[in-house]
Amino acid sequence: MARAKANYAPISMKTTYEVLRLIRGRNLDQAVTMLGEVKEAKRPVAFLKYRKDVPHRKGDGLSIGRFPRKVSIELIELLTLVKANAKEKGLKEDALIIIHAAVNSGPNLWHYGRIRRRRRKSCHVEVVVQEKEQKKKEVKKK
Repeated sequence: MARAKANYAPISMKTTYEVLRLIRGRNLDQAVTMLGEVKEAKRPVAFLKYRKDVPHRKGDGLSIGRFPRKVSIELIELLTLVKANAKEKGLKEDALIIIHAAVNSGPNLWHYGRIRRRRRKSCHVEVVVQEKEQKKKEVKKK
C-alpha cells in the first residue's frame, strides 16, 4: 500500500470531490488517462453532489458536468507521486488500484493588498493505492 498527500492545494474542495469520485476504485494508469482527457476537455466530469448552476453536457448517462482542468492537473501530479511511492515500496506499477481518495477543506487563505480581501481556495487531498490481488483458482478434490 502506498500513499501520497497534497496539503494546501490551491484548488476547489467541491470540484476535487467530484473528480475523486470519478477515479476512486480504478486502475492508476487508467485514472491518469481519464484525467488527461478531462484536462483536454474531451471527457466531462459528472457533478452529482455540488451541482448548483452547473450546465448540462452531452454524454451517456451524464446530465450535469464540467471540465475541471486545474483540478485535473493537480491530481495528475499527485498520482505520479503515489506511483513513485509504490515503486519505492516494490509494488507492481501495472496492478495498482486506487482504494482511497479523500479531500478535506483547507484553511481560509486570503489575497491581501486589495481594497477588499478575497478568499483563496485550498484543500488537502489524499490518495492511497494498493496492489491488486490475484485470485487463486482452487481445485476441488472429490
